[in-house]
Amino acid sequence: CMASLVIVLSSCKSEYDRYVKRELATGVKSDSLIFDMYMGETKMDFFAKCWKLNEKQMISQGTGNQTAKYIEPVDSTKDVTLRKEMLFYGIFDKQDTMRGMDMTYNYVAWAPWNTERHSDALALALTKEIEKGYKGNKFINIDIESADRKAYVKIDGNRQILIYPKNNKDVVVKIEDLNYKLKNK
Repeated sequence: CMASLVIVLSSCKSEYDRYVKRELATGVKSDSLIFDMYMGETKMDFFAKCWKLNEKQMISQGTGNQTAKYIEPVDSTKDVTLRKEMLFYGIFDKQDTMRGMDMTYNYVAWAPWNTERHSDALALALTKEIEKGYKGNKFINIDIESADRKAYVKIDGNRQILIYPKNNKDVVVKIEDLNYKLKNK
């Protein structure tokens, strides 16, 4: 279960703990998510913004209508096999306040035999993209209980971004408000 994702801090325990403590101590509030969505908005805000994005044909519904789906537009100047699909949905508390975002990425050109487009390569590529879009700290490697591959975490103030391969195809990206997460353990 995504909500019960526990970071196993084996060899990185002290580094991760110091990272969290240092960033929370800054008092910096980092609340931006994706598509001009922010932590602290309501579930109704999330749906309204998704509705507008859908009207602009920027997103559609994901499988089973459980997520929203965004597919990067075709860019003739880039390698089309690097085009990504993202499924996303807000993380909400009991009062329907958004506390983060759950996202799952994959390469549109993914195939079991196309090892260059597997999740390990995508996870690494996403760390670089996200560092450009979310200024601040760099990702560090960590071990997490639910993944047997490399995982990465970036913390800026209260916002934690966790990236890890879910399987050979999909990469999980989870953005959370650490103040809320740690208070509600």
